[in-house]
Amino acid sequence: MNISFGDAPLTPQVFLTLRAHRPAPARVELKVRSRARRFIISCAWLLLCWGTIPFLLRIPPHYPWVVIALLVGTFLARENWKARYDIQSFAGVCPRCGSGISMSGGHRLSLPYTLTCFHCHFEPRLEACLPRYATGEVRLEHQTDCVGLWELLWLADERFLYCPLCHGGTPANEALMARAEAENEIGKLLAQLTDEGQPLI
Repeated sequence: MNISFGDAPLTPQVFLTLRAHRPAPARVELKVRSRARRFIISCAWLLLCWGTIPFLLRIPPHYPWVVIALLVGTFLARENWKARYDIQSFAGVCPRCGSGISMSGGHRLSLPYTLTCFHCHFEPRLEACLPRYATGEVRLEHQTDCVGLWELLWLADERFLYCPLCHGGTPANEALMARAEAENEIGKLLAQLTDEGQPLI
């Protein structure tokens, strides 16, 4: 994940998570919205919505319009204040079905952020710096009882090791790629022995 703080971008890892599934790879570019900017825009929403209340009092029935203006202004100001990032680009893999999930630029969000997979209709969450990965303990793991082979997946300009069978994934480095290649060789050998094997008598 690229987070831009002016001229000093940071690159922590980001994943799509779903209960009872391993984190799936994702790649996002975010730009931080300053507190001053969020405060000014939130105040502008309040002034715009609440400033219409004197005019809405003249339109019958009077009180419903006032209540709507109060609620809409509060809601828009709160949502703008909570949205700490402007999204530039996003691409990820659904942890449940393996379908691609993307989002166009221009959205405002805060992390964690819930997305919708329109293929399986589940709602994975976009999370940054999961505790296991933040401490550097990045492991190459399949889902339970998965026998799939690791593949190299590119999300934007970052490499991930990805299993299309269980949809597990992790950022790729040289050590993990060597381990994935060794696991794939063992998996192919076992599959070949299974195909050629004879039933026990």
